Amino acid sequence: MKHRSRAVRAMAAGLCAYVLFGCDQTRGEQAGSSSGSIVDVPHTAVERQSIGNCWLYAEASWIESMHLSATGERFDTSQSYWTYWHWFDQIVDGSASQVRTGGNEAIADRIVARRGLVRAADFVSTDTNGEMSAQQKLALDTVNAELSRGRLATRSARANRTLVRRVLDEAWALTSPTRDWLDGAFGADAARPLGNGANLAGTPVVSPGAFLVRYTERVTDSNRGTVKDTALSSAMGEWSTVYYPSGSTDRRNFLIRVQRALHDRQPVILTWNVDFNALESGDGPRRGAFDMTTLRASGRPGSQGGHMVVLEDYQASTQSFGVLAAGVTLDPNDAGDRAKLDAALLPSTQIQFLRIKNSWGTARADRGTVPGFPGYHDLYMDYLNGPIAWCPDVDNPSAWNCRGSIVPLNYVVLPPGY
Repeated sequence: MKHRSRAVRAMAAGLCAYVLFGCDQTRGEQAGSSSGSIVDVPHTAVERQSIGNCWLYAEASWIESMHLSATGERFDTSQSYWTYWHWFDQIVDGSASQVRTGGNEAIADRIVARRGLVRAADFVSTDTNGEMSAQQKLALDTVNAELSRGRLATRSARANRTLVRRVLDEAWALTSPTRDWLDGAFGADAARPLGNGANLAGTPVVSPGAFLVRYTERVTDSNRGTVKDTALSSAMGEWSTVYYPSGSTDRRNFLIRVQRALHDRQPVILTWNVDFNALESGDGPRRGAFDMTTLRASGRPGSQGGHMVVLEDYQASTQSFGVLAAGVTLDPNDAGDRAKLDAALLPSTQIQFLRIKNSWGTARADRGTVPGFPGYHDLYMDYLNGPIAWCPDVDNPSAWNCRGSIVPLNYVVLPPGY
């Protein structure tokens, strides 16, 4: 199976086309010495995307989880700040007649490496008023209008980095103090990124080299995760992309690797393809689930697209203990629970579903979530294995264009050694 570090993926971003997810809308101790499996990954609050930037919400969830483990602080990262820089990079490249909102974790890492991270309240303060940013959609519409018929309609205008900054500042309704610290950190033309002249003194920008995180690795001890307290820049270089294989034995080994990371309470990133006709939004026991029964009952494909999330838990059927239910925490220090956790990793165990922290908000009538876990969804393995018909233009009757079939589960991003 393919296996590349996040750093390698980031370098590949500048060389070739690859998947862009447009996103329908105690120190020195051993990991596992505290309770939390099956499974309780430390997570911050669920947020709701308003445009196709789920990959930045997943990046934020990943970072915030590791920071929470390291410090106990619930850092509320500004996805709008990263989105601002994502658009800036596209526009000054000169070729964007409309900004795209899709991306992936490699692009997110590159933005963080060049521009750092800030709290939501320090960039667009209204982003903290609820779980969804209203300003992101307003900014997108404004910037695209400027690109099509306004101040950025020509390639020469887009090459004017100071002008691009000015248009973006206005579109995002940035305050004068915010514009001033952006100028101070990176220059009015944003030509001084981190590592090349940026000055963060007196600004709220935190470099990834100064942002504390904790995660586990299984390089020091392959049988047990060892806690690593370090900087975000280390995590960005060490976590690795692992693609879902085609063979059933390889798939079980893949899932065992994911389970081990979850047992050690790691915020595993997962990418998958959504078909909203597979989402059960009724009041039954599978509310909030994506499964093939629901998809088949719909009679046809629904709205589709790539999506990126962070894992929280899973449910498994074991030969020795029956079903190990998601949401029921097992304590690895308890002998009985330890035996269940060991059984969960056997080749004979069958994963029923993976539970994800999503970026679709906690209360939407059209997107039911797991009872007792608002903002979370269960991805059943029958759906993730598919295959499903891939028809991304299904909502446009004049563009019915099914492109064969796909396996919805794409890849995960794992800590080192898993």
